[in-house]
Amino acid sequence: MSVPYELFLAVRYLRVHRGRTFLSTITLISVAGVTVGAAALVIALALMTGLQDDVRNRVLGGAAHLTVVSADAPAITSVPPLLTALSSAPEVAASGPVLRSLAMATHEATGVPAFMELMGIDPARYRNVVSFNGSAAAFSALEASGSHERQGIVLGQELANELGVDEGDPVRVLVPKVTLSPFAPLPRSRVFEVVAAFRADQYPEDARRAYVTLDSARTLLAAPGEASWVEVKLKDPGSLQSAKASLAKRLGRHWVVVDLLEQNQDLLRALNTEKAILFLAIALIVVVAALNIVSTLILTVTDKIKDIGALTAMGARPRSIAGVFVLQGLVIGVVGGLVGLGLGSGIAWWLDRYKIIALNPQVYYLTHVPFTLRPVDLALVSGVVLAVSLLATLYPAFKAAGLDPVEALRYE
Repeated sequence: MSVPYELFLAVRYLRVHRGRTFLSTITLISVAGVTVGAAALVIALALMTGLQDDVRNRVLGGAAHLTVVSADAPAITSVPPLLTALSSAPEVAASGPVLRSLAMATHEATGVPAFMELMGIDPARYRNVVSFNGSAAAFSALEASGSHERQGIVLGQELANELGVDEGDPVRVLVPKVTLSPFAPLPRSRVFEVVAAFRADQYPEDARRAYVTLDSARTLLAAPGEASWVEVKLKDPGSLQSAKASLAKRLGRHWVVVDLLEQNQDLLRALNTEKAILFLAIALIVVVAALNIVSTLILTVTDKIKDIGALTAMGARPRSIAGVFVLQGLVIGVVGGLVGLGLGSGIAWWLDRYKIIALNPQVYYLTHVPFTLRPVDLALVSGVVLAVSLLATLYPAFKAAGLDPVEALRYE
């Protein structure tokens, strides 16, 4: 199988020649620049993909897959029929009603205040809908407190730290509801006993969320039989969109079904934007490497004027002359890109496998910085490297193709 002479000359011009060490050094620097740029892109994309996957897994693991709300009223008053309809759906694994309200909590002994999101739940049902670190024990403790004289409350760990409370301490909860009295409207409040604290995978839940039993929340909020929404866990989270559409069709127009990705779309969109910006910033390294390719090819064209003139005089077309230098630049890009992909993939795998960049989980909710390699990201880096390398060859290649053979050979 014969090799096209354009490729043969391109590779030959890239070889280290005695007496032309400067040009060979510039070529090696060009290859090294492409390698560093490709490796940096792979590592950056692996970093952002790892963070995206971690956030997505936390969202999927620590929240209900679907949320059903009323399309006709701010609260659901017919909870049992809705739960019955959901339990008959083949996609649904579990469901549970939630009565939510903003509230303020104070340590009954010290008076330390904190704002929070109060969630009234049925612990027996809700433990099958949502699970996170310590949720099973916390919901069991909340369920057991139903038989106590003082109703129990479960706090996020950061919220408990802000209030300065431990298990067994009393907490007064005030909600934006009032009770009319002969003298003046009085805010509705109730003292709960802290029965457990949980640490979820997301800071907002740890810092602001509190759980009480559904009956306690209904009594406190004067909302008998009501729920703000019903949360649903699917049998197959991978079929989120199809299950959402099927469930919405089954329930009818009086209900709205929202999925958890839709509820967290701002966060996911922000991560995608950060990934794109980081990719563009790191891609500048590849652009700088492309400038090295331009300078290498210009020096090669200057050094090979005699060869270009001879080839043209022998009948080589300008397109073939340009092809020699286009292929030379592409060889630099391919070699540097392949080495960079291998180097970047190896570093990303090593950083993730051995958890090299450790983090404080109390601050970042991560034990280490995650790196995730995806074939589509590697393909993207390869495409960018090849495209930039090809663009870098155009000016030197057209410059070489436009040389007059008579002028090229005049002084040789």
